[in-house]
Amino acid sequence: MKKLFALFTLLLFIQCGSSDKKTVAEIISEGTLEEIQVLKTTHVKTINQLKKELDQLNEVIESKDQTQKFALVGSIELKEESFNHYVSFQGSIDSDKNILIYPEIPGLLKDVHVKEGQKIKKGTLLAEISDSGLIDQLEQLQLQLKLAKTTFKRQEALWNQKIGSEIQFLQAQTNYLSLEKSVSQMKDQVAKTKITAPFDGIIDHIVADQGSNLAPGMTPVLRIVNLDQMKVSAEIPEIHLPNIKTNTSAKIYVPVINAEYNETVNSVGNFINPNNRSFRVEISINNKNGTLKPNMTAEIEVNDYSNPNAILVPIKNILENQDGASYVYKLVLEDASRNIYKAVKTFVKLGATTNNKVEILEGLKAGDQIVEDGIRLVKDQQLVKNI
Repeated sequence: MKKLFALFTLLLFIQCGSSDKKTVAEIISEGTLEEIQVLKTTHVKTINQLKKELDQLNEVIESKDQTQKFALVGSIELKEESFNHYVSFQGSIDSDKNILIYPEIPGLLKDVHVKEGQKIKKGTLLAEISDSGLIDQLEQLQLQLKLAKTTFKRQEALWNQKIGSEIQFLQAQTNYLSLEKSVSQMKDQVAKTKITAPFDGIIDHIVADQGSNLAPGMTPVLRIVNLDQMKVSAEIPEIHLPNIKTNTSAKIYVPVINAEYNETVNSVGNFINPNNRSFRVEISINNKNGTLKPNMTAEIEVNDYSNPNAILVPIKNILENQDGASYVYKLVLEDASRNIYKAVKTFVKLGATTNNKVEILEGLKAGDQIVEDGIRLVKDQQLVKNI
C-alpha cells in the first residue's frame, strides 16, 4: 500500500510540477485523440520507470535496514522417505471350496448321512444312492471273471506244453482280460452310489430330500463349503497391467465387518476381457475365525509403485501459476545470526500422490527447506524470518 501511495504521489508531483503545461482535465476536454494517446503513453512509461526504481530502493532498504520487520514463515526440511502408491478397486469375496455336489449316476436318493451345519472331513460318507441292481451285476461279473481266470490259466499251461491250439489260448486270455475290465468298471459304478466329501468343510445346505429321483449333473444333493481360506477377486482396467504383478502387496478392507487385511496378490490374469478391457486379480485371505462369507464386497488397494528414497511434500504447500506449472518457495539462507532467509520460487515436477503428500521428481532434494506456514503471504525473492 505504501508503494502505491508513493507512486501516485510522484505522479501528482510530475503533473503539477509545471504550470505552463495543460492539465489532464484540459487535454481530455480540449485535446485531440492523438494528444490524449500521447499523454497516456507518457504516463505509462513514467509509472513503469518509477515502479522499477521503487523496487530497487526497497531492495536496498531491506538489505540495509537492520530494524525492519520481516514476514514470519514456518518451514519444513525435506528428507528421503519410503513411498508406496496404491490404486483402489472394488472386489468380491469367494471361496474355491464352495460347491454343490451332484450325483454321477441316476437313481433314488437312498439316505443322507449328514446334517446341515455339520463339520466333516475329506472322504466322509455324505449320502447314498440306490444301486439299482449294480451290486448284483458286479457279483455276477465277479463269478464270470473267476471262471474265465481258471480257464485262462489252464489254457496257458496247456499252451506252454505245446498242447492245444493258439486260438484257444488267445480266446481264453481275451475273455479273462475283458471280464477283468468289466468288473473294474462295475466297481466304479457301485462306488458312485456313495457320495463322499471332496474336502474338509461344513454342510451348508441339503438340497435333495431322501427318496428323490436324481439325475447326473442336474439334480444337486447338497452344498459343502470350507471358509478357512477365502479369496478376493477384482476386475482391474488393463492400463494397470504393467504395474501389478504376482506377490505385489495389497490392502483389503471389508466394510460390513470393519476388518482390514494386509496380503499379497496371488494371481494375475493373462486374459483381457474384451467387454470392459480389464483383467482378473485374485488375493487369498486367511479366514480361520470364519468372519468372512462368500459374496461379501471388499475394497482393494494394490501397490502399483514404490520408491524407497522419495522426496515427499504436503500437497497444501504446492502452488500453481496461471500456466498450470507447480512451484514451491524454497528458503535460501541470507543471515544465519538473525535466521533470515530468501524465499525463492522453485518450479517442481510432481509424481504420484498418497495420504495428502506428493512425490517430487525434479526441482528439490533432501535437505532443502521450503515454506510451509505463511506460504500465501510471501513473494519470490522476498526476505523472510524462519520461525
